[in-house]
Formats: sequence, structure tokens, C-alpha cells
Amino acid sequence: MATVDEHPGGDGQAAVSPSTESQDPSGWGAKIHSVRFRVVAAMLGMMLAGLVTAGLVTFVVQFQESDARIDQAVLDKANSVVKIVQTKKKTSGDYANRTYISALHEAAEDIEPRSNEVMAGIVDGRVAWTVEGSGDRDLLDSTMFADAAQLRNPFGVSFGELNSDGRPLRTVVVPMKGAPGTFFLVGRDAGDQEEHNASSVRTYSLVALGMLSAAAVIGGVVAGRLLDPLRRMRETSRAVGPEDLTQRVEVRKGEDDVTLLAKTFNTMLERLDEGAQQQQQFLDDAGHELRTPLTILRGHLELVTVDDPDDVIATRDVLLDEVDRMQRLVDDLLLLANSGDPGFIRREPVRIPEFLDQVMEKVHVLADRNWQIDERADFVVEADPQRLTQALVQLAANAVKYTGQSSTIALGSRIEHPTADDGTSLPPQDTLLLWVRDDGIGIAAEDQERIFERFGRAHTGRGEEGSGLGLAIVSAIAQAHGGQATVESEYGHGATFLIGIPLQSASVRV
Repeated sequence: MATVDEHPGGDGQAAVSPSTESQDPSGWGAKIHSVRFRVVAAMLGMMLAGLVTAGLVTFVVQFQESDARIDQAVLDKANSVVKIVQTKKKTSGDYANRTYISALHEAAEDIEPRSNEVMAGIVDGRVAWTVEGSGDRDLLDSTMFADAAQLRNPFGVSFGELNSDGRPLRTVVVPMKGAPGTFFLVGRDAGDQEEHNASSVRTYSLVALGMLSAAAVIGGVVAGRLLDPLRRMRETSRAVGPEDLTQRVEVRKGEDDVTLLAKTFNTMLERLDEGAQQQQQFLDDAGHELRTPLTILRGHLELVTVDDPDDVIATRDVLLDEVDRMQRLVDDLLLLANSGDPGFIRREPVRIPEFLDQVMEKVHVLADRNWQIDERADFVVEADPQRLTQALVQLAANAVKYTGQSSTIALGSRIEHPTADDGTSLPPQDTLLLWVRDDGIGIAAEDQERIFERFGRAHTGRGEEGSGLGLAIVSAIAQAHGGQATVESEYGHGATFLIGIPLQSASVRV
């Protein structure tokens, strides 16, 4: 079953999505396919493999060692009995005339096997006698004689295991020297040891299961905390839409990969939000500023007398002037819209003294003023000479508008050194100051910040003409260089517009 998603897509059409049940983030299907579940499952899988491998190796070695200890114990007991018999056969007259099998039988009865042991004598391939250490049952009964006799090895000691009523009976068979066909068997019940080993396996399994359970709980909590930014990113992504790009992922302290991803995601949202705001601002600015010239165009076209050549020519001149103004306005708006792009400025070494002279050559023809250069900074800086020229020419053109023929307009540059610690961890940085100074009517204090805004104009004096984008362009160029544009003025006493640019490491004195 499918339902229609109410959230519009990029083209404004509804999108088809799976049913609500399949999208439920709390459903088992979503949990099983979640990163958290996979991480914990992978961790538990590796732990399980490690525990199984370690347990398997440990218990195989332990079982082999326990069998080896039993084998060594029964071998030592068999050798001691055989040694006693052989010694007595040589030193005792009573034993000298006895057969080895008879002497072994008597020695076995004298030693008395332990409760979990049995001794037997084998002659000519059959069990001749047995001495049991347990009174409850026979560890080696008559049904096992044939199997016991098969354990003998004429060429040396042999080890083996018999099934004694469902319990393992570890045995050793020792040949008697000087008595071919005679063997001495010692067996020990290994059932208790086997049960002890099985108990160890059960204990290890329970402990391992407990460890896996604890690891699952702890791993789930830790993975949940580590992956929590991903969950918040998912929720934020769902909340973000064309009409709301203000949502951000809450980022906790840390430098792990997931936290860095969340920070990068927020940076991406900020860029998208900034781009959307710039786009909307461009549309608003264009709509606001183009409305007036379009109205003028339409009004003159409606009022023109087509039969009057003079009226047609006059209307044509007005329309061309408005079209030119619209073209300049569109160019300025596009420049401001692109001011945030990385390629807006192209840095190259700029020799400030020669650069200032070149700007003066361009601006002194704007009007008959007293043009001069206040100061030159003997530095080579990394900057975009074309954009800086554009900004200074704009400031000079503004100064021309609001000064008379006898007024002075001056350009200048200097390096400003930091005078005090600004409280940040960054090292102090020198700043290149470029300025255009005039002795015109000045700017009121309440207007000095607004004039750098788009379409911002001073309420009195300066800024009554033009589109209001010139100083906004100057500010955008300064910000693209990492600096800012400011003004120092007192109404009625001229103004000084400054562009401050932090010096790059490659900047050097000429």
C-alpha cells in the first residue's frame, strides 16, 4: 500500500512514499536496519567469535592436560608396582619361585588401589585377575576384559580409555620385562574430572552470555549516544523545507567523526540558508528597484503621441535613459549577489604606492576638484586590484556628487598596527587602510551605518540620488577581502570613507 506524501518535492509535486507503517522509525524493521543495531550486532558478533575461539582453545588444552595428568599418575603407580615386584623377585626367596603375574597380583592387593582405581593382570591376551579399589561397582568388569586385553603393546607402554558403565576409564598397560606375554594394567575413573571439565564449560558459557548481555546493553547505550547526532540530523532534515532553513542540529562537545559530521551538516544548512536569503534578497531588491523604471517606461509609452515626431524622439530618449539605468541596476544587483562566491575576488601581489597612483589617474577626470594623495603605504599586499579599484572609484564618484569645484578630494593608504589585545586567541594582525576623503557636507551620525546597506540612503544631505547600491558594493568588496568598510564623518564637515583589509602573511614592505 502506498500513501501520498504531503511534503512537496523540489518541483512542487506530491511524492509517493511507502505506507506510514513501513516508515515508522520505532518499528522493528527500522530498528533492525538502523546503524545502531548494526554496530551493536557487529560488536557482539566479534565478541562472540572471540569468546568461542578463546574458550575452545582453552578447554581443548585443559582437557588434554587433565588427561595427561591422569595418564602420568596411573603410569607412575604402574611403574612403582612393577618395580616393587621386580626388586622382590631378585631379593626375596619367596618371590623368586613365583610367576610374575602372581607376584603382581599380591603386590596390587597389598597396595590397595584408590576408590577410583583398578588394577589387573593380563597374561597371554586375557585378563587373569583384577583388584578393584571401589566396593560399589567394578570399574573393570568381565564384559570389558576383551577390550582391556587389546590395549597391550609388546613393545612398550600403551595408554587407552575404556567405557566403564558410561564413565571414562583411563588406562595404562605396562609390559613385564623377563615375562613375555605378561602385562600390568592400571586404570583410573576419569568421570569426576570429566564432570569438572563440563562444569567449567557451563560456567564459562554463563559468564560469556552475561558478558554479551552486558555488552549489548552498554554498547546500545554508547552507540545511541555516539549516533544521536545522526538521529537529530534525520529529524532536522525532515523539518527543513523551502520555507524554513533555520533548523540546526544540536551539537555536543567532542571531535569524533559523528560530531564533526553534525557540524558539517550545520555548516551546509547555513550555506543553504544564506544562499536562499541572498536569492530572496536579490528578488526583493530587483522587484523593488525595477518597478519604478518599468512604471516610467509604461507611462511614457501610453502618453506618447505617435504622430508627433518630436514627442516620439523625446520619449525615445527618456526610455533609453531608463533602460540604461535598469541595466546599471541589474549589473549592481548581480555583483552583490555574487559577492559571496569564492571566485568573486582574485588575489595577486599589489604594490600599494603604484596602485594608488593608478586609481588617481582614473578618478581625477571625474570632475574639476582639488585631487590629492594624503599618504602612501610602502607595502605589497595580496588583494584583488580590480575590485579595490572599483570600490575606490565608487567612493570618489560619491565624493564628486556632494562637493563643489573648490572642494578637495583625497586618496590615501597606510598600515595600521594593532595597539591592544582583542581578547581572542588569534595573533594580532596588521590592517591595510585605503580611504577617500572629502570636505563636503558630511553624513549625520544616525545615517552612517544605514548608508552601507542595500538601497540605504542618508535622510539628509548625501545619498538622495542614485540607486543606493554603490556603498553596498564597496562594503561587499571589503568583506570579500576579509575586512570592512566604514565612514568617519561629522555632518557639515566632510567625510572619510575607509576600507580596512587584514594583511595576509605574504604581505611585505616594499
